[in-house]
Order: sequence, then C-alpha cells, then structure tokens
Amino acid sequence: MKRIEYIDIARGIGILLVVLAHNDFGFISQYGYEVIYSFHMPLFFLLSGYFIKTNISFFEFIKKRFHSLLKPFLFTLFLIYFTSVSFEKMGFETALRRIVKSLYGTGMYIDWVQLWFLPNLFAVSLYAFLFIVVVGKLNNRWLRLGILTATLALSMPFLDAFYPFSISILGGTYEFFGLPFSLDLILLSGYFYILGSEVRQIADETTFDNPWIMIGSGVVVLAMNYFIKSPIDLNTRLYSSFLINTIEALVGILFTLALSRQIELHTNKLAALMKYFGRISLIILIFHVPIQDFWGKKILAVTGNLPLSIWIAFAMGVGGSALIYELFIRYNPVASWWFGRKAEEFPVRNVAVE
Repeated sequence: MKRIEYIDIARGIGILLVVLAHNDFGFISQYGYEVIYSFHMPLFFLLSGYFIKTNISFFEFIKKRFHSLLKPFLFTLFLIYFTSVSFEKMGFETALRRIVKSLYGTGMYIDWVQLWFLPNLFAVSLYAFLFIVVVGKLNNRWLRLGILTATLALSMPFLDAFYPFSISILGGTYEFFGLPFSLDLILLSGYFYILGSEVRQIADETTFDNPWIMIGSGVVVLAMNYFIKSPIDLNTRLYSSFLINTIEALVGILFTLALSRQIELHTNKLAALMKYFGRISLIILIFHVPIQDFWGKKILAVTGNLPLSIWIAFAMGVGGSALIYELFIRYNPVASWWFGRKAEEFPVRNVAVE
C-alpha cells in the first residue's frame, strides 16, 4: 500500500505531543498542556484506524495486531524487569509480581505508564474490525456515523463505573482501576479509531491543501481550550464533557492533519524529520518516559532551571528513543521482530577496488 506522507507527518507531530505531555510541560504552560491533552490521544486512535483492513479473516487480523502491538508490549515488560533484576536491587519475586500486575494492561498497574496504549489499541482494533464488518454493510455513511456516535454516547457511563470498581472474592474485597486492557475505554477509543476508517474513505491528498483549514481549526481548538475548561485524560478515564471534549478532539485532529499536509507541501526538511518520527512512533512511545525522566532530574539537579530541564529532557526523550532504534532495532532482525517490525538492510557502500 502506498504510504500517505501527511499521515506519517501527523504521526510524527502526534508522538512529539505525547512526549511533551509526559514531562513537566504543564509547569511552563498549563494552557499548552491542556491543548495537547485535548486531542493527542484521540489523534493516535484515529490515525491507527486509518488503514484498517477488513478484507482478511478475523483470525489473521488478530495475528497481525498481536505481532505489531502485544508482542512489543510483552517484550518491553520483560526488558524492564530483566534489567531491574540484573542491574538494580529488585528481587525476582518482586519482578514477577509486577509483571503479573502489568499484564492487566491498564496504566495504574504498569511501571512505564505509557504502555497502557498498546493493549488497549489491540483490543480496540479487534472491536473496530467487527464493527466495520457489521455496520460497514450499510451503504449510507451518515447512518454509519450516527451509529458510531451513539456508541460514543454509550461509552460515557463506563468511565465512572470501572475506574475504580470492586470485586468480592472469597471474603475479600479487591479494588481495580479499569477493566483489563482498558476495555472500559473501548467504545470511546473505538469511536476515534473507526472514525479514522471513515475519514480515509472520503479524504485524499488534496483534502487538506487549503491552508485556511489549518488556520481555522487551529484557532478553534486554541479558543475552546482558552475559554472552556473541560479536561480530558483517557488513561485516568477523564472525559469531562461528551460534547466539548469530542469537538475539541475532532478539531484538534483536523488541525493536525491540515498542518501535516502544509508541512508536506512546503517544508521538505521538516517533512522528512516528521515522517521519520512518525515511522518510529512506537519506539518513541515505549522508551521516551524513562529517558526524559532520567535526564530531566539530572539537568534540574545541575542547573536548578526547571524550564531548561523540561526542554532538554524532551529532546533526550525523542533523540534517545531514536538512537535506540538506530543502534539496536533498525537493522537487527531479532530486535525488529520483537518490536513488530521488519528489519531494514544495512546500507553498504560500494568501494572501488584499484
């Protein structure tokens, strides 16, 4: 399938926003932090659903999604705790307990919290496959969108019902935060995922050529976040307003797609950089938190300058993840396989022999 360049650029922008949102950027600009959170995760769900294929068997689809999402998730968990046991003071039993907790798949139980996205995206993609197979038979797009919006409305009660919830077993009561793999989010995150498939059917490379789309949507998402306080955080099930949060997310997504197209059309070097980040977004997602946390604390301890430590940590979170990819994953068939990728061939220069 031919790559759509502005979608890779949008992924690149999205992953940079994720990295920025996961450090202390709120201390620099609480407003900017709120703008990022208003759409950055819905953006990733929509982009993930953009190229969903339903012309294969459901079993084959499960295998593909396991390979690209759950395998990196499981391997990263092993990597975290193998390193902790081998080079830190964590005992084997402690590591085993944490691995078991992490397999629940919600952010509350994973040391690298950002990994919650991978099992949830796996579950959402299976739900979306079945939804599209069934509802996709309807030829009326507005009817399909109406049904999809209804599922979004149905998602709202789940956010409070399962975060947290309690279960009584053998005389004991146990509290859980979210269903396994964040299944209580599946209708909400599934809305944006499936919407990506619908957008793909009506959008082409020229859809976002008009710069006024970028300007208009940018103004709207900035204004809404400035005048209306309606926080959103999917990981903690915070979706303050069905109407406001959904509009902010959709307008923010529109802005990102329009901005990405303008970057593709007018700035070759920036476009190439954003496409690169987009294509390794999974690697950046996995590794950026511990890297920028480490460097943020180090720089702050040395300089006492919080804004400087935040920006340097951000750069190291992105750059360090890219370095891990280039040195250990990109040309390594074993590591690439575990991270759900296909290894590239190492470039070899032709040397003239005299």
